[in-house]
Amino acid sequence: MPRISQMPPPGPLSGLELTAILQGGGPDANVGVPILAYGNLPRGAVIVLRAPMTADMAATADADPGAGLLRWDNADPDLAATLYIDDVDGDAADLAAVLATLNVGGFVYVQGAADTDARDNWQKWQVTSVTDASGYTKVGVSLQGSGGAFTDTDLLELTVQQPSPVVGEDRSTVTAVVPSAGVATVDCALGDYFTLAPIANVTGWTFQNVPQGCSILIKFTQDATPRTVAWPASFRWVGGTDGVVSSGAGAIDMLALTTHDGGATWLVTLAKGFAP
Repeated sequence: MPRISQMPPPGPLSGLELTAILQGGGPDANVGVPILAYGNLPRGAVIVLRAPMTADMAATADADPGAGLLRWDNADPDLAATLYIDDVDGDAADLAAVLATLNVGGFVYVQGAADTDARDNWQKWQVTSVTDASGYTKVGVSLQGSGGAFTDTDLLELTVQQPSPVVGEDRSTVTAVVPSAGVATVDCALGDYFTLAPIANVTGWTFQNVPQGCSILIKFTQDATPRTVAWPASFRWVGGTDGVVSSGAGAIDMLALTTHDGGATWLVTLAKGFAP
């Protein structure tokens, strides 16, 4: 047997790799806990662990796929933007209640079931929206990684994880927001504090990985040439009047935002004219 130092690297980890558990066991090689459940980043709480499902690739329509079925909205699962997940898994366990708690920015993992030919097929998705429908849940997703290719009626395992970092932990990092083509992108997974020093007008905003409840502060430093800032429709201002950033060269303002609904709306204040 080669030494560990002589073994080839395993390649990128999906988080679905199993590690040994302290108790239990069985005759097969699929006993264990996925890395994502206890140690591998992201470290959000796992709310569904290896729930049995079956791939429904006979249709892509926005509809209840049927008991224990998971459907993609694209004939090529890797190009999907929405997963349609039935309210019960293959063991008739309720999924609707736990999926209702899933926050934007969380993760959905789909893997072929143990002891099947589909075992090496997997997908890792980040959640962009969660919508309760009649008999099923619609989960908007963005593909983060995949391997292999699923086929219709494949037996699957479904794992669902909340966003990370956990709200209230490791939030003190200060991150610079650099607008691209006029759009300022704020990734709430990076912390609570941001800086913005635009060199062109800010015409739009994108907020990523927004937990259900979140407060962030953005330090705005005006350019030598005054830059204007357009605000998104999701902003709710004190008194109903949109804030206007200071126009003086090098002026410092502080934008404070709080959401209680995963970023659907933000309560916003703008404090102006801090001394440089």
